[in-house]
Amino acid sequence: MAPQPTLGLQSSLDAVDTEAVKDDQLNSDREAIFAALLAAFGRRDDDVILAAMSGDVVLELPGTSALAGTYRGIDEVGRFVSQLRWVLETGRHEVSFEHDGDQMLIRNQVAVHGPQHVAGMILFQRFTFDAPSGKIVSITVEPEDRGLFDYVVHTALSDDRVAPP
Repeated sequence: MAPQPTLGLQSSLDAVDTEAVKDDQLNSDREAIFAALLAAFGRRDDDVILAAMSGDVVLELPGTSALAGTYRGIDEVGRFVSQLRWVLETGRHEVSFEHDGDQMLIRNQVAVHGPQHVAGMILFQRFTFDAPSGKIVSITVEPEDRGLFDYVVHTALSDDRVAPP
């Protein structure tokens, strides 16, 4: 039997970087996790949000607002998420991602609401994932304009409607 002519596919397949394919799939999976978290935030579905995180997750929000601080563990992070809903609207705004090893950097357009303010801004988030479990182990949230974010959050939460976490 004569060898069958090929279309050069085997040499193309041999040249495929299987690690790059795995990384692309992992990045896509992580972006899908963020999309699910964003949708769950809008639906007020804390179970979905907390299920994506490890039990010892740490969340940091720098600044001077009532929400600023370091939150450790599912319970504290859950309370933070509940309080954040009073002031943050994620809507269907632009989101972009960058990936660096076990971290995913997110740039998300949001609206921050106070009693007399609505401020549009970029919210930067850094998620660090535990590779074996795929769970989020740390989150850093940084508003593009921290001063404006802190001011609007302060006016919203000092309105006696919500107690800070």
